[in-house]
Amino acid sequence: AAETKVPALGHKFPLPERPIAPEDCHKDKYRYDSVVNQVTNLIMQDGKKAAAQRNMAYILTILRTAPPPTYSATRSLLPGAPPASHLPLNPVAYLTLAIDSVAPLLRLRSQKGAAGGGVALQIPVPLGLRQRRRQAMEWILDAVSKKKSRGSGRYTFPQRLAEEFISVVEGKSAVWTRRDAVHKLGTT
Repeated sequence: AAETKVPALGHKFPLPERPIAPEDCHKDKYRYDSVVNQVTNLIMQDGKKAAAQRNMAYILTILRTAPPPTYSATRSLLPGAPPASHLPLNPVAYLTLAIDSVAPLLRLRSQKGAAGGGVALQIPVPLGLRQRRRQAMEWILDAVSKKKSRGSGRYTFPQRLAEEFISVVEGKSAVWTRRDAVHKLGTT
Protein backbone atom coordinates (compact mmCIF):
# COMPACT_ATOMS: atom_id res chain seq x y z
CA ALA A 1 0.00 0.00 0.00
CA ALA A 2 1.15 3.56 -0.74
CA GLU A 3 2.26 5.44 2.30
CA THR A 4 0.74 8.90 2.79
CA LYS A 5 2.72 11.70 4.38
CA VAL A 6 1.30 12.47 7.81
CA PRO A 7 1.69 16.11 8.87
CA ALA A 8 3.68 16.85 12.02
CA LEU A 9 1.66 16.77 15.21
CA GLY A 10 0.11 20.09 16.14
CA HIS A 11 0.01 21.41 12.57
CA LYS A 12 -3.08 21.37 10.41
CA PHE A 13 -0.92 21.92 7.33
CA PRO A 14 2.66 20.77 6.91
CA LEU A 15 5.37 23.41 7.19
CA PRO A 16 7.00 24.63 3.98
CA GLU A 17 10.24 22.98 2.91
CA ARG A 18 12.21 26.23 2.91
CA PRO A 19 11.57 29.70 4.32
CA ILE A 20 9.18 31.70 2.17
CA ALA A 21 11.07 34.26 0.11
CA PRO A 22 10.17 37.87 0.99
CA GLU A 23 9.21 38.65 -2.62
CA ASP A 24 6.58 35.90 -2.45
CA CYS A 25 5.03 37.33 0.73
CA HIS A 26 4.39 40.93 -0.29
CA LYS A 27 3.92 42.05 -3.85
CA ASP A 28 3.69 45.69 -2.79
CA LYS A 29 5.88 47.24 -0.15
CA TYR A 30 2.96 49.13 1.39
CA ARG A 31 -0.71 48.32 1.69
CA TYR A 32 -1.85 51.72 0.45
CA ASP A 33 -0.53 54.29 -2.00
CA SER A 34 2.31 56.31 -0.46
CA VAL A 35 0.42 59.62 -0.74
CA VAL A 36 -2.72 58.12 0.83
CA ASN A 37 -0.60 56.66 3.63
CA GLN A 38 1.16 59.96 4.28
CA VAL A 39 -2.08 61.99 4.27
CA THR A 40 -3.72 59.43 6.56
CA ASN A 41 -0.86 59.76 9.04
CA LEU A 42 -1.04 63.57 8.89
CA ILE A 43 -4.80 63.74 9.57
CA MET A 44 -4.53 61.20 12.39
CA GLN A 45 -5.29 62.63 15.84
CA ASP A 46 -4.39 61.09 19.19
CA GLY A 47 -2.96 57.99 17.51
CA LYS A 48 -6.36 56.87 16.19
CA LYS A 49 -5.31 55.48 12.85
CA ALA A 50 -8.55 53.61 12.17
CA ALA A 51 -10.52 56.86 12.47
CA ALA A 52 -8.02 58.58 10.14
CA GLN A 53 -8.37 55.74 7.61
CA ARG A 54 -12.16 56.05 7.80
CA ASN A 55 -11.87 59.79 7.14
CA MET A 56 -9.46 59.11 4.27
CA ALA A 57 -11.92 56.66 2.71
CA TYR A 58 -14.66 59.29 3.01
CA ILE A 59 -12.43 61.93 1.37
CA LEU A 60 -11.65 59.60 -1.55
CA THR A 61 -15.38 58.83 -1.91
CA ILE A 62 -16.17 62.55 -2.11
CA LEU A 63 -13.42 63.08 -4.71
CA ARG A 64 -14.79 60.15 -6.73
CA THR A 65 -18.43 61.31 -6.63
CA ALA A 66 -17.80 65.05 -7.07
CA PRO A 67 -18.33 66.60 -10.50
CA PRO A 68 -15.13 67.09 -12.53
CA PRO A 69 -13.23 70.24 -11.51
CA THR A 70 -12.71 73.20 -13.80
CA TYR A 71 -9.01 73.97 -14.20
CA SER A 72 -7.89 77.54 -13.58
CA ALA A 73 -6.14 79.43 -16.36
CA THR A 74 -3.94 81.36 -13.92
CA ARG A 75 -2.92 78.49 -11.60
CA SER A 76 -1.08 75.81 -13.54
CA LEU A 77 -1.14 72.28 -12.18
CA LEU A 78 1.64 69.75 -12.67
CA PRO A 79 2.74 69.24 -16.27
CA GLY A 80 1.06 66.20 -17.76
CA ALA A 81 -2.02 66.46 -15.54
CA PRO A 82 -4.90 64.34 -16.85
CA PRO A 83 -8.02 66.01 -18.28
CA ALA A 84 -10.41 67.24 -15.60
CA SER A 85 -13.06 64.72 -16.63
CA HIS A 86 -10.69 61.84 -15.79
CA LEU A 87 -9.93 62.92 -12.21
CA PRO A 88 -13.08 61.56 -10.48
CA LEU A 89 -12.39 58.16 -12.07
CA ASN A 90 -9.15 57.88 -10.04
CA PRO A 91 -9.51 59.65 -6.66
CA VAL A 92 -5.96 58.73 -5.57
CA ALA A 93 -4.57 60.52 -8.65
CA TYR A 94 -6.91 63.43 -7.86
CA LEU A 95 -5.48 63.64 -4.33
CA THR A 96 -1.89 63.30 -5.56
CA LEU A 97 -2.40 65.99 -8.21
CA ALA A 98 -3.85 68.41 -5.65
CA ILE A 99 -0.99 67.91 -3.18
CA ASP A 100 1.89 67.80 -5.68
CA SER A 101 0.64 70.87 -7.58
CA VAL A 102 0.70 73.08 -4.51
CA ALA A 103 3.80 71.53 -2.90
CA PRO A 104 6.68 74.01 -2.51
CA LEU A 105 10.03 73.26 -4.12
CA LEU A 106 11.99 74.81 -1.24
CA ARG A 107 11.79 76.08 2.30
CA LEU A 108 13.43 79.10 3.85
CA ARG A 109 15.95 78.38 6.59
CA SER A 110 17.00 81.25 8.82
CA GLN A 111 20.78 81.50 9.31
CA LYS A 112 21.96 83.96 11.89
CA GLY A 113 25.06 85.97 11.13
CA ALA A 114 25.25 85.00 7.44
CA ALA A 115 24.53 88.56 6.36
CA GLY A 116 26.90 90.03 8.92
CA GLY A 117 26.10 92.11 11.95
CA GLY A 118 23.93 89.50 13.65
CA VAL A 119 21.16 89.85 11.09
CA ALA A 120 19.39 86.59 10.22
CA LEU A 121 19.46 85.70 6.53
CA GLN A 122 16.79 83.57 4.88
CA ILE A 123 18.49 80.76 2.93
CA PRO A 124 16.44 78.67 0.48
CA VAL A 125 16.85 74.90 1.00
CA PRO A 126 15.50 72.41 -1.56
CA LEU A 127 12.97 69.87 -0.27
CA GLY A 128 12.62 66.18 -1.04
CA LEU A 129 9.38 64.71 -2.38
CA ARG A 130 7.97 63.56 0.98
CA GLN A 131 8.95 66.87 2.63
CA ARG A 132 7.26 68.81 -0.18
CA ARG A 133 4.07 66.78 0.18
CA ARG A 134 4.10 67.15 3.96
CA GLN A 135 4.46 70.93 3.73
CA ALA A 136 1.64 71.16 1.19
CA MET A 137 -0.57 68.95 3.35
CA GLU A 138 0.14 71.08 6.43
CA TRP A 139 -0.85 74.20 4.50
CA ILE A 140 -4.06 72.52 3.30
CA LEU A 141 -4.92 71.35 6.83
CA ASP A 142 -4.24 74.87 8.12
CA ALA A 143 -6.58 76.33 5.48
CA VAL A 144 -9.27 73.80 6.43
CA SER A 145 -8.97 74.60 10.14
CA LYS A 146 -9.42 78.33 9.42
CA LYS A 147 -12.65 77.75 7.48
CA LYS A 148 -15.92 77.97 9.32
CA SER A 149 -17.68 74.64 9.91
CA ARG A 150 -21.12 74.42 8.31
CA GLY A 151 -22.64 71.85 10.62
CA SER A 152 -21.82 69.09 13.02
CA GLY A 153 -21.25 65.39 12.90
CA ARG A 154 -18.59 62.79 12.31
CA TYR A 155 -17.78 63.68 8.71
CA THR A 156 -17.63 67.49 8.73
CA PHE A 157 -13.81 67.58 8.83
CA PRO A 158 -13.23 65.13 5.95
CA GLN A 159 -15.97 66.91 3.96
CA ARG A 160 -14.18 70.26 4.36
CA LEU A 161 -10.81 68.65 3.57
CA ALA A 162 -12.15 67.09 0.37
CA GLU A 163 -13.65 70.44 -0.66
CA GLU A 164 -10.24 72.04 -0.05
CA PHE A 165 -8.56 69.47 -2.32
CA ILE A 166 -11.11 70.29 -5.02
CA SER A 167 -10.53 74.04 -4.60
CA VAL A 168 -6.74 73.48 -4.82
CA VAL A 169 -7.16 71.70 -8.16
CA GLU A 170 -9.50 74.45 -9.36
CA GLY A 171 -6.95 77.10 -8.29
CA LYS A 172 -9.28 78.79 -5.77
CA SER A 173 -7.52 77.80 -2.54
CA ALA A 174 -5.56 80.22 -0.36
CA VAL A 175 -2.75 77.64 -0.27
CA TRP A 176 -1.62 78.81 -3.72
CA THR A 177 -0.78 82.27 -2.35
CA ARG A 178 1.33 80.71 0.43
CA ARG A 179 3.24 78.65 -2.12
CA ASP A 180 3.78 81.68 -4.36
CA ALA A 181 5.02 83.73 -1.38
CA VAL A 182 7.57 81.06 -0.40
CA HIS A 183 8.83 80.75 -3.97
CA LYS A 184 9.01 84.52 -4.38
CA LEU A 185 11.03 84.93 -1.17
CA GLY A 186 13.26 82.01 -2.11
CA THR A 187 14.15 83.47 -5.50
CA THR A 188 14.85 87.04 -4.28
